Parts: sequence; structure tokens; C-alpha cells
Amino acid sequence: MNRKLLYVALGAALAWGTPVALLHAQSASDQNSTDQSSDNSSQDKPDQKAKKLETVTVTGSLIPQAEIETSAPTVQITAEQIQTRGYANVYDVLRSQPLATGQVQDSQFAGGFTQGATTVSLLGLDPGFTLILLNGHPLADYPLLYNGSSNFTDLSSIPVSMVDHIDILPGNQSAIYGSSAIAGVVNIVLKDHVDGINVTARMGGYSEGGGENQRVSITAGHSWGKLDFTGALQLEHSAPIWGYDRSYTDSSADNPTLNGGPVIPPRAVLILNGNTGKYVDPGAAACGNLSAGYGGTLRYVNRPGSGYYCGSDYSNGYQTFVNGSKAASVYLNAKYHATDNVTFYGDLLYNRNKIKLNSGSRFWFSSIDTGGYFVNANTGRFELWQRFFTPEEIGASTNNDNQTSDSYTVTAGAQGTFGKSNWDWNAYYFRSEQKVKDSMLWPLKSKVEQFFLGQQQGDYYGYPIYAPDANRMYTPITEADYRGFSAEDQATSKTYTQNVNLQLTNTSLFSLPAGDVGVAGLLQAGEQYWENPTDPRVIAGDFWGLTGTQGAGKRRNYAAALEFRVPIFSMLSANVSGRYDDFRYGGQTDSKATYKLGLEFRPFDSLLIRGNYATAFRSPDMGYLFAGPSGYFTQGTDYYYCRTQEPNVPISNCTQNAVNISGRQAGNIKLKSITAKSWGYGVVWSPTAAFTMKADYYHISIANEVNSLSIDRILQDEANCRIGSNTAGDPYDINSGLCQSELALVHRLPANNPQNPNGLSAVDTLPINISDEVVNGVIASANWRHDMGSWGTLGLGADYNVLLKHTYRQIAGDPVQDLLGLRSYYNGYRDVATGNIDWEIGDWSFSVLGTRRGKTFNYAGTGKVGAWTTYNASMSYKFSESIDLSLISNNVTNKRPPFDKTFAAYPYYNIFNYNPLGRAIWFQATIHFQ
Repeated sequence: MNRKLLYVALGAALAWGTPVALLHAQSASDQNSTDQSSDNSSQDKPDQKAKKLETVTVTGSLIPQAEIETSAPTVQITAEQIQTRGYANVYDVLRSQPLATGQVQDSQFAGGFTQGATTVSLLGLDPGFTLILLNGHPLADYPLLYNGSSNFTDLSSIPVSMVDHIDILPGNQSAIYGSSAIAGVVNIVLKDHVDGINVTARMGGYSEGGGENQRVSITAGHSWGKLDFTGALQLEHSAPIWGYDRSYTDSSADNPTLNGGPVIPPRAVLILNGNTGKYVDPGAAACGNLSAGYGGTLRYVNRPGSGYYCGSDYSNGYQTFVNGSKAASVYLNAKYHATDNVTFYGDLLYNRNKIKLNSGSRFWFSSIDTGGYFVNANTGRFELWQRFFTPEEIGASTNNDNQTSDSYTVTAGAQGTFGKSNWDWNAYYFRSEQKVKDSMLWPLKSKVEQFFLGQQQGDYYGYPIYAPDANRMYTPITEADYRGFSAEDQATSKTYTQNVNLQLTNTSLFSLPAGDVGVAGLLQAGEQYWENPTDPRVIAGDFWGLTGTQGAGKRRNYAAALEFRVPIFSMLSANVSGRYDDFRYGGQTDSKATYKLGLEFRPFDSLLIRGNYATAFRSPDMGYLFAGPSGYFTQGTDYYYCRTQEPNVPISNCTQNAVNISGRQAGNIKLKSITAKSWGYGVVWSPTAAFTMKADYYHISIANEVNSLSIDRILQDEANCRIGSNTAGDPYDINSGLCQSELALVHRLPANNPQNPNGLSAVDTLPINISDEVVNGVIASANWRHDMGSWGTLGLGADYNVLLKHTYRQIAGDPVQDLLGLRSYYNGYRDVATGNIDWEIGDWSFSVLGTRRGKTFNYAGTGKVGAWTTYNASMSYKFSESIDLSLISNNVTNKRPPFDKTFAAYPYYNIFNYNPLGRAIWFQATIHFQ
């Protein structure tokens, strides 16, 4: 890497200022200076135990170590930092870190598949490339599929009050942890030791309204002789935040592209003349009948060039940006020291979360199977009828998607030492399970059609014929009416992962002149299960406009890992690890061997120069393997029509440029693992225990990435095959294997269809190993803590991450896309920096955290929107030895998402990068009982 870039990144971090947990690079020389005798006599045992107390278990290694800073960079967030920096939950903690530059889908993504879950994207890579661990063990996947296709881990089920610290390790870690550790590892470590009883109550809300929330947590710990016990309970409630709770998302008048022009409300109720493409004027009185809708804002509206309809400026605001929720979590941890050499242990975390969310008003339009058009026997023309159901019509009890998520993790095991030797052992069973029950009231296609259009009178070339009463459209319905033509769509999805493990470690296998050689070995056998059923009526098409994912599968996996830590000479040590994983499912076998090499060079105690190289893999997603047929609605370009029927018209102006089609997809049992390589190097300088600087370069290259050929790509290939050549004149053979497979994916209407003969109707897609991706960048940080005597203690610090390269290629032979230069608002952040000031004086403590998220492209791709900088702050006072009081605020300056004057789509900002929460304020009290 250009050395200048490393200096610039380090300088930027020093100029910013934010404290992180001080990870001082300790020298191992003082801890390893005592000779280790081969005599295992009892008088040597106390010294051996004392030495073991000096080592720590670090994320990314199986071997306990004396150094906290190792060959791979680690970011650590402590429980104290989580509280003082104003983070609301574990998702908020991770989403706010500079390493989390990628876009994610959360509760703002109205109508998404996983609106009730939260996740994180490290380094701009897919969320599934980040391995989420709890106490060092991989959590079960979320049962519903991210974007309807891939698996990921939900962060919503982890209670923040029980977190001791969180470690983030960027880059490949499969040689230690196995599958999915490509972008990195997030290890969430829960508390395992508490003195006495702590009761914490927190309550607050948002200054602009909505989202009122309360949280109570109780943690307790005690020791009875050989038994150590820790327990915790957390109860939490949060009200939803609606679009109408924010002044910049409550109305169509917020559209930044209006430039003073007239507000054109969304179309709530209309009848479209299919022969002319114009609206049928309902008259002001007809819209007046519905005027109570959307808080009394539904009105008679004219859209220039189209005609009159009924609409409301405020209809978009009736969707939730933050889910309403009630959650309860219980955590139990126990250790029984049976002998000096054997300890039995176990832990259990259980979480239940009940969620209410709303993706916006329910709606219906006529004859969805024929693109909305039917033949009106009363008028003799093609028509399309559209009807939104207002919240007043449906009722509050009906207009929600309800989810209940139950999850648990359990560990049971024993650990100890083989006699008086240096060999430690750890044998345990771990299981993680999550179950999601989803329920919503949704219109049935045949019943809602009959309610508004009456009985079908016949059909005309596949188009149904009705003789409906138009007054039906403009008459308010009741909640009973809505329930009458609807049914409950319910499904319970489930995942689990479980394994048994045997781990052996020896921090002093034998001695070399430079020190002791450490070793660790792991044997693992496990099983993974995924079940995502869909109501059979959804698959059969009984529900109007409703699609869903479905599938189920199980696979077994076996693994063996070995790790060595070798002091090469007094200044240089190496860490070498390797792992072999074997997955078996559906008669298929997928095996991968991965390895990692890390070097640590310490020319003197205060300086560490490090480097690492590693390979990694991600076994095929359970959803990609076992998903059954599912569908969705989208748009596509009919390249074959445009090139043959309108050859002199640019594709962007072709009449078949954006036609509505049905997309259909399914799993592929023959998928193989995604593979990756990563390497990096960096420096840690800690001239004093109070000052540390770090800078690291990382590079990750991913191959065999699973993707589905895009519908656009399939349609281009179909046109090339039918015509015999592409637009550049390169020949295509319609009888070739490529053409035959591509043509089989495209489905067209009959040639005698009166509206769209031979038009597109559906396109099938299938996941395959076809893509590759490369990302590299620099992370840097600095910490300084200063004792100012009577003025207390001041802490300053900084964290910074910048992506230098991010490229992607969908399929071999395609041009490589520079995602950082691609002028698309679907890009994440290129750089994120945080800065923090902590001040403790007497019984008072103050903290301010600033987070700057870099510029991103605007919606139109014509420029960039400004950086988004927010500040969190807290103030705490130790009222007595047992009572702490705190005032905490998130986004103190109430910074809204960056203004984008080209964003015409509601909610007028990029929901995958930003949020509209605004200023949050909490009051917190903690009482400690001995």
C-alpha cells in the first residue's frame, strides 16, 4: 500500500479525538522470563497457576495470551462505553462503529422480509459475511431471509444491559471460527461476574415524538463456597415511531424535488381508463365520502395530464420507522469448582420479543393476474381500479404486522487441567435457537375482488369481465368489511445451530530460547437447521399480491482446528492456525481447509509491528440451498421487443422499458462455499500506559460468491439468443446450452393477448457461484488519558476507517465495477470517524461522542449529499456509594438525514444509510446492593 495513505489515515485519527478501551501492547518478556522446569512437582504448581492468571483469552485465538494486542487488529467496546456514549441497544452499538460502513435493511424498510430484525455490515460487505458470536459461539441464523434470499444473524435478541464488552475483528477468521468469518467477527461477551445486586431503570423518548421507551434491568451475583452464580433480567418496552411523527416525513409536501411546485398527493382511490390511460373523474362528492381518511386529509385531487382522483398528502406517513416492541430477557451463568483441576459451568440466555410494525396502508387494485386490467361490461372498456384502505377503515387492531421472536442460547460443559501438567481441557455443548411467529391480516384475492367488482361475468382473451358499481369504490368500508374479505396469514419459522466441542490448550508446550511455544486444538461436531414455512394459501396465490419465501433443510458439519503460537526470537513471534470443515447435506459434501499466519514484531516494549495472512470461506446459506419456489413482483426491460419492434428508439425511451413482471426464485442444492483471502499489516505504538496509537491496512478478496443472475442480465441474454447476436454484433447460438438455459427462465404471454402479445410475464432466477469482490482500506485509532489532579481525569481518542477500494464483478467476463466510484445511492459510506471526550471529576463524569459518516451519492447520481455528523452525550453523578444517576442523549443536535434535493421517493432520504430518529433523551438510575 502507498505509505503516504497510512500516514494520512493515522494523522486523521489523531486530529479527530475519541477514547476507546485502552488496549496497551504489553511486553511478554517480563511474564515469560521465568524458566519453566520440566519437573511437575507440587511445589511448581502455584507458580504455574499464577502464570495462567496473567494470560487472557482474546477474540481470534484459541490460546490464552499475555498480550492484548496481537497480529490482528481488534476494536473493543466496553459496557461502560455503551452506557456513557448513548447507545440504545446492541444494534446501535455496532451500527455506529467506523468498521460498519455497509448499508443494511432494518425496521425502516417498509414491506421488507426482515423488518423485525437488525444486523450489521462490516467493511461494506454483505451482512452474511460477518460472523456474530455470543461468548465465542456462533449464533443461529435469523429464520426469515435477508432480502428474501440469504441468511444473517439478528442482533435484536441480545439484551444490552447484560453485555460485558464487544470485540470486533475485521478480516478472515475462518481458521479459528469456521464459516462466515470473511468480513470479520463480532464477539459479544456477556457478564459472568457481578458483585451484589444492581438495579438499573432507564426511561425516555424522542424530542420530536414517538418512540417512548422504558427499560429495567437487574443483575446479581454471589458465590457460595465452590459455586459462583450470575443472573440477570431485562424488561423493555418501546412505542413505535411513525412517519407522521417527523416534520420531514409526514407529508408529500416534504418532497425536496417540488421546488415550490404543486404537491401531488399519492393516489389512494382511482379508476383508470385502460383505453386512454386517463383517470375516470369521480367528482368531488365521491372523494368527499372518504374525506375522514388519513386523519381527515383525503381529498379530490387533479394530477396534470392524468385527471382527477382521491388522494392525501399525509398517507405515506402511516408507516412505522421504528417497531413497537415489548421484550424480556433472562440470563443465568453458573460455575462449580469441583476440584482444583475441574470446573463445571453452564449458561442460558433466553429472549422473547413481541413486535408490532406497519409497512404502510393496505391496498388493492383489480385483477392483479392481468396487470390490473379487466373488462368493464358497463362501459365496454379496459379499466384498472385501485383502492387504499385507510387506518380509520381498517382499525388499529387490524392494521399491523405482529411478530413474536423467541430465542435462546445454552452452554453446558466442564474444563480443567490434566493433573499437574500444562495441558488444559474444555469440553462443552452449545445450542442456539430462534423461532419467529409472523401474523398479519391480509386480503384474499377472490374475496376482495368480489367485494368491489362483484361476480365475474366471463373473460376476454384471458382478461376477466365484470359489471361493477363504481359507487362501491367511493363508499367507506368498516373494520368488519375488511375482516370479511381478509384472512390471517400466519407462519412460524425456526432455526438452530448446535455442536459439541473438545478443546485442548497448552501455553507452554515446550521452551525455545525466545520463550514458550503455545498450542491449542479443537474438535467439533454439529448440526444446523432452517425452516421457513409459508402459509399454503400464499404459495397457491390465494392472498392478493402476497408472496413469501419458503423452505426447510438440515445439514451436519464436522471440524478440526489447530493453532500454534511460536516465539521465533525475543522480538518476533508467530501465530499459525489451520482448520478443516466438512458439511454434509442433501447427498452433497462441501469441505474447506483454511489457515492463518500472523506475525508480531516488538523491537521494544512500546512498539508492535504486525501482519497477517488468512483464508476463509462461507458455506452456502441454508436459504440458498433449501429455499422452495417463491415469487415477487418487479419491473424489467423487454430487450427483445425493444430491439425488434423499436430498433431506432433508445432503450430508455422504449415503450417496454419498465414493464411489471413476476420474479420467481428457488434454492440450489449444488452450491459450493464462497472462498476468500485476506491480508493486512499495521503498527501499534504505546509509549506510555496512557497513550496508544494504532493504524492497520486490510485487504479482502472474495471468490465464488453466490448470486442470482439479475433479471436484467437474463433478459439481455434472451434477446441476444433470439436475435442471434448482441448489440455489438457478437454471435449467439440459440441452440447452445447457455441460450437454452436462459430461454427457459423467461416466460411470455400468448401471441393473441390483446393488451400485450408475446409480452413478458415472469422470469425465473437461480442462485449460483458466479461473483467476486475485493475490498481494502485503513483503520486507525488513538487514545490518550491524562490525570489532571484536582481537575479530574481527561480522556481523548479517535477511531477512523476508510475504504480505499471496493470492486465487484457479477460474473466472469463482465467488467469490474468500482463500487466506490459508482454513482449510486445504494453505496454505503466510504469513511466513518468517531471522536470522544471523557472527563471524570469527583462524583461527576461527562462524555461526548461525535460520529461523522462520510458523503454518499445522491439519489439521481449527479452528485453527493453532505456528511452526516451526530453527537451523543451523557452526564452522570454518583449520588452515593450505591446510587448513580445519569442523563443521556443520542443525537444531541437533532440532526436529520442529509438533505437530498434529487430524492423524490418517500421518505426522501436513504433508509439504508440514515435514520429519522432525531434527538433521544434518557434518564437512568442505578442502585447497587451489596
